[in-house]
Amino acid sequence: MGTDFPHPDDLAALRSLSSLQPLYSTERSLAAIATIGAQEAARFLETLRMRTLVMSRLAPYEDRPGVRGCMAAMRPKADSLKRMHKVLDANLEMLERIARDSGLQFFAIKGLGARATYTDPGVRDFSDLDIFVRTRAEASVLVRALRLEHGYQYLKAELPWIKYDPTENLVYGQFPLVAPDGADDLLNVDIHFGDYSVRHSSRLGLTPQLPAQEPGIRVLAPEENLACVVNNAAGDYFVTAKDTNDLLMALSLPEFDVPRFAARLRQSGLEGFLGFIVAELRAGTALTAAQEERLRTLPSVRTLEPAPDPRAPHWERRCLGTTVHAFGEGRRRGGLVTAAKLAADAYDYYRGRLSLSVVRATGGKTVRPFALNPWTCVRLVPVDIAEGLLDGEPAVPNPATPARPKALSADRGIQRLDTPYGHYVRIEDETFLATVDYRLPGELIAGARAAAAGRV
Repeated sequence: MGTDFPHPDDLAALRSLSSLQPLYSTERSLAAIATIGAQEAARFLETLRMRTLVMSRLAPYEDRPGVRGCMAAMRPKADSLKRMHKVLDANLEMLERIARDSGLQFFAIKGLGARATYTDPGVRDFSDLDIFVRTRAEASVLVRALRLEHGYQYLKAELPWIKYDPTENLVYGQFPLVAPDGADDLLNVDIHFGDYSVRHSSRLGLTPQLPAQEPGIRVLAPEENLACVVNNAAGDYFVTAKDTNDLLMALSLPEFDVPRFAARLRQSGLEGFLGFIVAELRAGTALTAAQEERLRTLPSVRTLEPAPDPRAPHWERRCLGTTVHAFGEGRRRGGLVTAAKLAADAYDYYRGRLSLSVVRATGGKTVRPFALNPWTCVRLVPVDIAEGLLDGEPAVPNPATPARPKALSADRGIQRLDTPYGHYVRIEDETFLATVDYRLPGELIAGARAAAAGRV
């Protein structure tokens, strides 16, 4: 969003329109829409991710300059959100059934956790159902149930991944799943396991905070959930109105434990980014005296991270902020040498936009196994998605033949299959192609079907 806003308060007035406790009058927000223009105002309001609330507030003023066009631009997604809200309870019941049948605990996090703090949960937008489980094995149970029983699929745009922290012998990661085409009654499910990863090389320390309860789906405690919200914003490097409203609602709970929340931020080095969220909260929200007092109790830490662009996510700032964070976390762990290595690794990874591509093996060199550590994100490419990359590519004469599978000592349900061209990862009964840089040798793709069939 490159437009310069004519008035310095226009951004804040639109943020106010998206706030549960608006700081600016509706008239001032309407004036901002008229000044900026319908399309630019709609584009910015959509980035704030409170479309349902905004549309309800604009409805009485549709005849005002720019408002009708703004609402028209926002309506497709707003209508989709209406459908999502209508089917939410049925989807939660589906997850509850899977949890009980499996004898497992699922924890609803991020949007599902935050909406429980709202007086009217229906005004908070969400994009998918974020579920957290303690282990990779539990995640695989949920993946299998959703894929086999309900037809869920993997998506090329958001691949599964795993990381490993040797200090706790912990495998953690994510399995994003999308509902099958045409299944309008099903919502996408994002499954997190082991711990909640923070930026390039840190963790939130979520699992030890989970209570032992009966099988079923439970909402994550507000302190840990708000830490997840801060982490999500820090990862995107943009502060939405969802983020500021989630902070506002959590701090409005009389029982909210600030030291408990602060402990999660300290572990993950997110105290600095919290300051950016607090600043945006104050920019568009009318706070009560009690809320102001609670805000002053939050950890306040100076940071060298650049402030997020208030208009839209900014890739270069994200790269720089993530690099600064990695340096700080590396210094805390092992001194300047470790800090410099982590920062360089973070910058190298985040400076460009990675996308899956096919490469040809060169020089006859055997590819070294991928590293397993907190700063190496091993992406898992499903076989069908990988094979789709070969469409239109020249035939591969020598597809990869994997050696005998090697189980990971940290998780015997994960096996690595090595070839001269790269590596497969078998998780339970599913085979994936492993990549860190999103580049897949054609030879590895060509041999994936045989590897998946177990012909090794």
